[in-house]
Amino acid sequence: DLSSLSIRVAKQIPGIGAQLVRKLWENGTFCSTLIISPPGGGKTTLLRDIIYCLSNGEEKDGFPGLRIGLADERGEVAAMHGGQPQMRIGLRTDVLDGCPKATGMLLLLRGMNPQVLAVDEVTSPEDCRALEIAANCGVSLLATAHSASRSELLRRPAYYNLLHNGIFRRLIVISAEHGARTYTVETLFGSGPEKGEAHC
Repeated sequence: DLSSLSIRVAKQIPGIGAQLVRKLWENGTFCSTLIISPPGGGKTTLLRDIIYCLSNGEEKDGFPGLRIGLADERGEVAAMHGGQPQMRIGLRTDVLDGCPKATGMLLLLRGMNPQVLAVDEVTSPEDCRALEIAANCGVSLLATAHSASRSELLRRPAYYNLLHNGIFRRLIVISAEHGARTYTVETLFGSGPEKGEAHC
């Protein structure tokens, strides 16, 4: 018996991540990046577009296309149907959907030779452990998590380890101001700029 029903309609905003992607590279390498916002803040939409930008690359800016492995447990990022993504996720993106994120990440790591491993909504200790394993295998990471700020994120033990062990080098914080979303890129580790902002 159902007491309520929630219908979520995925949408794309092409180009929303393009100006941010430039801030996520250091010395020719994509920096592992965590995207945070409260629920409904637009994490999945931004994740999808950054995956697209990384997968296709941008020759004029000197960013090569990268092999992306996407663990899409609930099918919200790629929206696979009949083996084909219904959302634009780029030319070099392999998708594994319908299985737990932690399992999917490790399967992609072992079988698809990704340069970047992407996952939406890291929530469990198993997810965090899989990210640590992948990071120690030379793969860059791109993930999202529910949190309003960096300080709030640090109060959660599982995320604390990911941030303080240098697993993630960039943090994108999504906030809403006067009906518009603001994207702030923070440098966690590395020699890049401490902060940069892009607005949309």
